[in-house]
Amino acid sequence: MSDRPSVFPWSAWAVHLLTATGAIWALLALIAVIEGDARLCFFWLGVALIVDGIDGPLARWAHVKTRVKQFDGAALDLIVDYLTYVFVPVMFVWQFDMLPQNLELLGCSLILLSSLHLFAKLDMKSDDNHFVGFPGIWNVAVLYFFILETASWTNAALVVVLIVLTFVPAKFVHPFRVERLRRVTIPMSVIWIVAVVALVYAHQESPAWAWSLLGLSSLWFAGISLWRTLRA
Repeated sequence: MSDRPSVFPWSAWAVHLLTATGAIWALLALIAVIEGDARLCFFWLGVALIVDGIDGPLARWAHVKTRVKQFDGAALDLIVDYLTYVFVPVMFVWQFDMLPQNLELLGCSLILLSSLHLFAKLDMKSDDNHFVGFPGIWNVAVLYFFILETASWTNAALVVVLIVLTFVPAKFVHPFRVERLRRVTIPMSVIWIVAVVALVYAHQESPAWAWSLLGLSSLWFAGISLWRTLRA
């Protein structure tokens, strides 16, 4: 048996550290919410979204499961996702009065509780990597509320619909993990990001092309998710 010391898995731990930075982006986004800066909040949530998009492929490349067996990267990812996808967006809803005043506490509480149920489910994803039920992307829902400037009662109705969808076996496409039509879905994700950035930062002077791109990409994701749900 060799006395040679094993090589420390630097790359695997670096990926875990990258994932953990999501907590920092969540904190910065929360500070922006408290200070009433919606655009800055979305900027930090966008950074968190980018990190969440790349840490998975990097984790598989670095073989983190086999090289750092004593650390649960999946649990870390879920904790960070809950902060950036759910908790900060809920605080955004509260700070910017996106729900009727008499329903704010109830609505925010139901979002938190239904999302906890989702994040604890062992069957959160199907075999082909579709999310089963609304995947708790409240950062995206709140983003639409902000861009569309929907009324508080409209937001309340949409919150109810999304919470109900959390508990039904509807399928929602994962833009990177679902292999079917990925050649279209990934470009559509890029189109969606470009449109969202333009609409958030232009806001009152939103360009028509950005609305068109947002509509096109949104219809794509809604359409393929509905198709997968009906196909099941």
